Amino acid sequence: MGRTEQTLKDFVDKYQVHRKNTLEYFVCDVTKSEDFKKIVENVINKYGRIDILVNNAYGKQDLELQEITKESWNHAMEIMLNHYFTCINEVSPYLLKVQNGSIINITSIYGFLGTDQRVYAPLNKKTPPYYSVAKGGILQMTRYFATLWAENGIRVNAISPGVFPPKKGPEKSDYMHELTTRIPMGRIGQPENLAGAVILLASDASSYITGQNIVVDGGWSVW
Repeated sequence: MGRTEQTLKDFVDKYQVHRKNTLEYFVCDVTKSEDFKKIVENVINKYGRIDILVNNAYGKQDLELQEITKESWNHAMEIMLNHYFTCINEVSPYLLKVQNGSIINITSIYGFLGTDQRVYAPLNKKTPPYYSVAKGGILQMTRYFATLWAENGIRVNAISPGVFPPKKGPEKSDYMHELTTRIPMGRIGQPENLAGAVILLASDASSYITGQNIVVDGGWSVW
């Protein structure tokens, strides 16, 4: 079982314990349009409609700057940016039907901030350029579709998480110390810290919010 599948399973197992309603999930490779199209068809056949799309898939590609070729750059854009568009394009006809849909694009603070490479010095590496480029592209895509479909009742917003290292991420003490000293709240983000923003944008409580970017970073971006 891959990391994404395990995360979904953990989420479902956790919340089914406390709720009467159940969660059902399907697994696919969103970079393969036909795979995602089948998922959409399954949802429509079973539930008859789609109200919310959360774009959150991500594929990591670790390459040093001099190792990046045109092919690897295009691959990075495919797994970090392009599938946001293809997923939106596939789901949008159904959202247009309900006239009250919500699209939530998960991006990053590095989509609008410069990357402080000093933070990653303890890891002896630098973040690749395509990460920030892709995340910035997602923000612009969010604004574009927000204005395109506002009159159709479709809200399109983004959430930019700050520092949310994976559970099995780097555990070097100097690296983690460097991260937390940059955050006014003095701690790194946890998955549950994003839940409130997602629920807000998915619900009617955000019925007059569109084209916006909600930053969830413990204060990192205020400096």
